[in-house]
Amino acid sequence: MIGITAYGAYIPRLRLDRMAIFQAMGWFAPAIIMVAQGERSICNHDEDSLTMAVAAARDCLTGMDKQAIDAAYLCSTTLPFSDRLNAGILATALNLRSDMATADFTSTLKAGTTGLLAALDGVRAGSRKNVLVAATDKRETRPAYFYEMWFGDGAASLMVGEKDVIAEFLGSHSVSYDFVDHYRAADRRFDYMWEERWLREEGYAKFIPEAVDGLFKKLKISIQDVDRLVFPCFFKAEHRALAKKLGAAPGKVIDNMHEVCGETGAAHPLVMLVSALEQAKPGEGILVAGFGQGCDALYFRVTENIAKLPPRTGVKGSLEHKKTIDNYMKFLKFRNLIDPEMGIRAEAPTQTAMTTLWRKRKMLTGLVGGVCRDCGTPQYPKMDICVNPACEHSTSQDDYEFADRPAKVMTFTGDLLAVSVDPPAIYGMIQFDGGGRFMADFTDCELGDVKVGMPVKMSFRKRLTDTERGFTAYFWKAVPQPQPDIAVKDGEMRFDGRVAIITGAGAGLGRTYALELARRGARVVVNDFGGARDGAGQGTNSPADQVVNEIKNLGGQAVASYDSVATPEGGENIVRTAMEAFGRLDILINNAGILRDRGFLKMDPEAWQAVLDVHLNGAYHVTRPAFQTMKENGYGRIVMTTSAAGLYGNFGQTNYSSAKLALVGFMNTLRLEGQKHNIKVNTIAPVAASRLTEDVMPPDLFEKLKPDYVAGIVAYLCSENCRETGAVFNVAAGYHSRAAVLTGPGITLGEGKNPPTPEEIRDHWKQINNLDGAQMFQDATTAVMSFMTPPPAAEKQEAKGEGPATSVRMIFEKMPDAFNAEKAAGKDVTFQFNISGSGGGDWVVTVKDGACRVEAGLADKPTTTIKMTEEDFMALIQGKLDGMQAFSAGKLKVSGDVMKAQLIGRLFNFKP
Repeated sequence: MIGITAYGAYIPRLRLDRMAIFQAMGWFAPAIIMVAQGERSICNHDEDSLTMAVAAARDCLTGMDKQAIDAAYLCSTTLPFSDRLNAGILATALNLRSDMATADFTSTLKAGTTGLLAALDGVRAGSRKNVLVAATDKRETRPAYFYEMWFGDGAASLMVGEKDVIAEFLGSHSVSYDFVDHYRAADRRFDYMWEERWLREEGYAKFIPEAVDGLFKKLKISIQDVDRLVFPCFFKAEHRALAKKLGAAPGKVIDNMHEVCGETGAAHPLVMLVSALEQAKPGEGILVAGFGQGCDALYFRVTENIAKLPPRTGVKGSLEHKKTIDNYMKFLKFRNLIDPEMGIRAEAPTQTAMTTLWRKRKMLTGLVGGVCRDCGTPQYPKMDICVNPACEHSTSQDDYEFADRPAKVMTFTGDLLAVSVDPPAIYGMIQFDGGGRFMADFTDCELGDVKVGMPVKMSFRKRLTDTERGFTAYFWKAVPQPQPDIAVKDGEMRFDGRVAIITGAGAGLGRTYALELARRGARVVVNDFGGARDGAGQGTNSPADQVVNEIKNLGGQAVASYDSVATPEGGENIVRTAMEAFGRLDILINNAGILRDRGFLKMDPEAWQAVLDVHLNGAYHVTRPAFQTMKENGYGRIVMTTSAAGLYGNFGQTNYSSAKLALVGFMNTLRLEGQKHNIKVNTIAPVAASRLTEDVMPPDLFEKLKPDYVAGIVAYLCSENCRETGAVFNVAAGYHSRAAVLTGPGITLGEGKNPPTPEEIRDHWKQINNLDGAQMFQDATTAVMSFMTPPPAAEKQEAKGEGPATSVRMIFEKMPDAFNAEKAAGKDVTFQFNISGSGGGDWVVTVKDGACRVEAGLADKPTTTIKMTEEDFMALIQGKLDGMQAFSAGKLKVSGDVMKAQLIGRLFNFKP
């Protein structure tokens, strides 16, 4: 069996919001708004097609034996050298064997699939055992052009072999034509493009079906044998039409990825193939077609081995790890499309000594240092004498690869005087785990992201470009990892790299949370004052120390904190403990609590205040410094602890109930302030056996309510997976439910002009007390505005024969009635309306499966966002303001998928 044995991909971290292109150049080329949806991937200033190929290949080689590779093929239309073997640079950067074949495949967009076919043919013929194929492109266009929108930068890599095959190769069919839809002459920088209709009608529409039909006939299969169909096509409509022409159901077709990265040239068929493999299940058939001066069609069958492949970043991970920018001028400079003054410091000599590059090729291109075979000390660079002062043996160095070794930041600086395309120049000393260090440039980061002790990953990048001689020099840079991806092992949520503070963690619920998060990779600050259940006494270190020892015995990392949450100093010290021990803070669980139960008339001020000091003030004291740290990092998860006593009341607990419900109010506002900083704040109301409840519950119930039943939802609320914020959840013995404050529809008495009399209150009590159709509100402004615009008294409205006055709220409430379901077939969109003004608010309109749902609040990932003032929105709905005029005048602001905004007029019939 031969076929694909591993895969990898790389999409650059930076993405350019396509609307930034239109906003900068729409005055010149207004038609480009038609493809201004989503974002396109862009190389950083030190990336090109070769560096991306290296990154994708390194991802592909995760868990693989590099020494078993006997050929490496590099496929691209934008290779940095016309007469230097680019695949040779790739092999050197990966530190592959020298006794192997390398080759460049270029000059056509189907170079990626052609290179893959060559690798498969070589393995099938027996001349090669394992071939690495990397496809990559960084295509150039002039500014303000459709292709600037369509293109994206990226790379993909596949390993082809005959052992541990994850996708068996069953056959191929190719057609080749000198079809010129675009070309780039040898002395030109940009492609010359023919009209798009020519490409659609004579290119995509003919060559892809011809190659696929030829494959079907050759293998005696049909579209029914294809579970995932992969082929590139710029045009969304044409992509769908071609799939339909081939007989493929929409669910089988891999998305062309326009909205998330754009088309990555020669790499794109393989990028889409990697995306298909990430989703594939054993037994599924995958058909991939590469288009360009003809078409290659290949057919694979997924095997059981795909489940055994070690985790890798792939397309999915690359797309998730991103930073979106809207600075179009930065993009232009990164592509050298503008030439600003760089100063005399940029005039340093850039000529590369080829002799030195050859002699030091492993050190410079492969990041290979040495390790002493006598004492085991690694060092970079490799030298004749061991740097270990206790050894200092000579000629004892063996090759030692540093590229994949974990490293940390020792020192760093941001230099505003040094020449940099993206100032400040950030560099510093990095220390590799196990030994070895050197001064490195940092990339894919901002100065505020970097901290001493932070892990870094090494990345192969452009060091400089000698424009006078047309030579690009490469070296390795450090990429700081301020928010490392949470690893997923067998579907398990992990907290590797995260740091959590848990108050009251010496026993009960807090201890369970600490052990659960630590087991999943978090580093934990175990805080517990060690006092009695009522908070009395001097406290003891024993409870916190015991939990820390439990975590360490399990192989985790933890430190103890004995500070009381009841004072500002205690809260500051708890957060300081996390920062000094681990250098960051990501998670805070406010769990500490005491009880001083007694009837209200026996509730003296001291008992009242003591409970509020720990529960309410304690949460404030710790959360305030924690929130500041999370805000600086742009990430945080905070969990408050309320109770059924706070939500619903409980005899003899006025102090406890007051503090616990106050925490819900605390959460409601804190989550608003944390929203733009990716800080999620939620609250749980647990019912669990602990020292606070051991004599409150019946013994048999106490045994059933173990803290383990609560730990699951708390861990989820602390994870990156959690998108919820500002919510309260009841938890007990496996039972989970949402709790919320709801507001009834209400009624306006006296038409809002005359103060209602007690008699009017009595006569309309049923409507006032009515909760039918009650709803939640996302903030106080929205709630208060709803109070100001409720429906008037029913009988008065009927008597006058008048409907209620129109308001923004009422328009959204009536949207489901105005919904045109017939026009919604196949539509799946989420509109976010942000209406400013005293009567405005945030509203989410979701259209899916032929149905419409309208609710107040903010959508997690809206398709299209519309921003208007209340006055302009009302005028638009009433037909007094033209939509296009409003957009042109800046009264109607649209972001996200702009074209989807045009659906609103078709999906809803508004009558002025």
